[in-house]
Amino acid sequence: MAAIGQALTWFFTLLLRPFENGQAFAGIIFVSLVTGAVMLVLFKVTSNQQAMREVKSRISAHFLEMRLYKDDFRTVAGSQGRVLMANLRYMRLALLPAVVLIVPVVLIMIQLNLRYAYMGLAPGSTAMVKVKVAEGGDVLAEHLMLIPGEGVEKASPAVRIKHLGEVDWKVRLVEPGVHEMRLSSTSGEMAVPVFGGKRLIPRYTVFRKASFLEGLLNPGAPGIPSAMGLESIQVTYPPMVFDFGLFELSWLWTFLIVSMAFGFVLKFIFKVE
Repeated sequence: MAAIGQALTWFFTLLLRPFENGQAFAGIIFVSLVTGAVMLVLFKVTSNQQAMREVKSRISAHFLEMRLYKDDFRTVAGSQGRVLMANLRYMRLALLPAVVLIVPVVLIMIQLNLRYAYMGLAPGSTAMVKVKVAEGGDVLAEHLMLIPGEGVEKASPAVRIKHLGEVDWKVRLVEPGVHEMRLSSTSGEMAVPVFGGKRLIPRYTVFRKASFLEGLLNPGAPGIPSAMGLESIQVTYPPMVFDFGLFELSWLWTFLIVSMAFGFVLKFIFKVE
């Protein structure tokens, strides 16, 4: 699964390269258009379009029947029952294609979350680095050191929070770009990236030990070495939002609304029921 996740990360990096230099909104519009088109094609291929077309025709006929015989209670009631049954049949016909679409949609959303959930740090801004010790560990006894590399500096000393099992630092970005910190403990060390600037690339905010789920949800992220007695490392970043004047939306709502709008328009072009 890690290999699949990394392959998808490479593919989306290539796909979004024209929008890499700060064109976040244009990038998500493009992905929404492509996603809407691909999902429609998959839905058409995996569904019984002829049967769905017939069911929709029956539903229209029953609605017409209700309008024509609106004064006949028994006829209207019967038509309503037949509309309900036809809708249930349509839902049954759409169930398999919907299940098939879940997998690519989830994989796409994972990739978009890596790029659109958070913004990179601006020069001079700070972030918290939160290191959680593995269960049973002692934050007071664990010898943890954070060593900033070029482009990053410490903005506070380590704060050990015993009841949370956590050690926190505040770091400051000195110059834009992707920089590196070294986190060392008594049992090993690892590099932790810090993302600055507006470049549209995967931004990893949480690091854990390698696992099936981690390879799926956080593909390409550096893993905590198994020898280190740590549960997770988190670097906080400001959330990314899209400003529409009267309101702001996260990437998720923007993606869902725009892709559904494209899908509604494209269904007439692709002739999908």
